[in-house]
Amino acid sequence: MDYWSKPTIDREQMPLFVPTLGDAVAQDHPVRMFDEILGGVDWSGWEAEHPQKRGRPPIHPRVMASAILYGLNRGLRSSRKLEDACVNRVDFIWLAEGRRIDHSTFAEFRTSFGVQLKDLFRQVGRVAARVGLIRLVELATDGTRVKANNSRHRTATAATLERELAALDAQLEEALSQMAANDRQEDGLFGQEESDNRLPPDLATLDQRRKALSDALSTAKEADQARRQADGKKAKPVQVPLTDQDAKVQPNKEGGFAPNYTPMATTDGARGFIVDQEVIAGGAEAATVIPLLDRLKSEFGGLPARMFLDGAYGVGQNLEAFESRQIEAFTPMTSTELGDSSAQRPAASRRASADQWDDLPVNAGTKKLDRSAFVYDEQTDCLRCPMGRLLTHQKTTSKTNACGTAAVRIYRCHDCKGCPLDERCISERNLRGRTIRRDAYEAERQRMAERMSKEESKQLYKRRMWISETPFAHIKAAMGVRQFLLRGLSKVQTEWRWVCTAFNLGKLVRELTRLRAEFAVAAA
Repeated sequence: MDYWSKPTIDREQMPLFVPTLGDAVAQDHPVRMFDEILGGVDWSGWEAEHPQKRGRPPIHPRVMASAILYGLNRGLRSSRKLEDACVNRVDFIWLAEGRRIDHSTFAEFRTSFGVQLKDLFRQVGRVAARVGLIRLVELATDGTRVKANNSRHRTATAATLERELAALDAQLEEALSQMAANDRQEDGLFGQEESDNRLPPDLATLDQRRKALSDALSTAKEADQARRQADGKKAKPVQVPLTDQDAKVQPNKEGGFAPNYTPMATTDGARGFIVDQEVIAGGAEAATVIPLLDRLKSEFGGLPARMFLDGAYGVGQNLEAFESRQIEAFTPMTSTELGDSSAQRPAASRRASADQWDDLPVNAGTKKLDRSAFVYDEQTDCLRCPMGRLLTHQKTTSKTNACGTAAVRIYRCHDCKGCPLDERCISERNLRGRTIRRDAYEAERQRMAERMSKEESKQLYKRRMWISETPFAHIKAAMGVRQFLLRGLSKVQTEWRWVCTAFNLGKLVRELTRLRAEFAVAAA
């Protein structure tokens, strides 16, 4: 008795009835839903931009985009893995209808349709909105770190680049001198011949390397100047990437520093769909908020009722934008008032008693009295210190942050001498009296701080983490996007748009499958 099972198909037997490619893919396989959704997308913009070449007919953009997006959902990102899947995996063979697409075609396609990909992202979002999966009631926006296609060891400062350029110039000059000597020797032996102006391969390589180092040096000097303006003369020199100069060297959560980009995602709280995406170089996430609101208004015809953001987004310009657009925003904010402190002074001129001094708020950085210990009187445009002494308006200056420039009013106390709290309030080097700065957005900060102090707001804000962080967790863990494949900010933005579109498509497939199953049960 033969214990083992028999093969269902004999490799050498010619069948009478050949099974179709569709028979190899189950009716409930996710690839069928992918194809169904993308089959209903308008591809006219892609078709118009597709290069019309003579010879072999091109593959339709829907087929190419479907393979890339489906591959991202299956953890296949590289062009060569997609090429292999189109030959050896039944689901990819079914999706591409037997076409054998080579890796160079995939590589060229994924970077050639940036504008059309934006429209595809919007179309997928509108499909989700039509079936109630995107409601635009609660949104959370956040950024994450994804490594650039640049080794963490391929970075250098301006000083290092200058030394490398000097050494390379000497090497290039020596090579040119040797080439000129060889030319003179050959002219003497064979006579002068007319030659082209192309450099020999070795010299051309040196010249290209010199250009790359020169570009990196210019980038490093600009970054150094910007850091000195922000941090002063003691600012450390900036490390710039040498392979992908658009990236920025930033700290990684797993430790150390490496060239990174900061991809952004704004997520709808209803079912977790990404409604907006962007990539920035550096950590100026706060500057993305106002353009984000404009895009949401344009693409969805409305704005959310509520938004959750982390503390990095709580700059004055953003707070004003939320209020002017009637969006209830939630972002951590520290009050500039004494609040419920036992050292609270109901009247601006009232002094804090000696037994209240230890309860006065202290700044964690300076170890001196925090600005919230000073009470502002809007009618007189002055502040009062804990001892009741007056801080009057001294001058107006400006402060620049990621969102722009704002006016800052500086208030100074001219009566600090002999104050019993001077050691707790001002540094030893301060001989002119304590100063407090207030910008034009102080009222917005105070209103946000009051909102965030309520228990109801604290409970609502707990939703921010799972709304905003879940897409990043899925993209990194399930889709394997921990490092970009492309270089340059423009191409990286296109790559991130592919990733976010694939994320939404995968979620839409799962949600529509669930809804159809629920409908089938209800109809039974």
